[in-house]
Amino acid sequence: MGIAVSFRGRSGKAWEFNRMAPDGPWARCPGVAIFAAPDAYGWRLIRVIELTGRPHDLQPIWALAEAERYGANAVFLAHEFDGAARKLMVNDIEEGFSTVCFTDHSRRIAA
Repeated sequence: MGIAVSFRGRSGKAWEFNRMAPDGPWARCPGVAIFAAPDAYGWRLIRVIELTGRPHDLQPIWALAEAERYGANAVFLAHEFDGAARKLMVNDIEEGFSTVCFTDHSRRIAA
């Protein structure tokens, strides 16, 4: 896979992602993952999550399973080691797109 794709968040900044195999080791990398489905105009973003890179973290796998219920069949990954930068990236992308599933942070903002 490894196809490079850019997603622009609300800020207008283009965030660089690489397409990964859904059954690959993407969940072990620190960064941000996007689960998406093909759409008439490109990609429909289903869910955006922060990846801590901790070994044996099941949260990303459960998030992918949830996104697959809404039609996601593609995983995009942006490597990022800085936790604050990951949170900024997730928030910017979620605010720029109308994702189907939101992170807990977005739910707190919307409430």
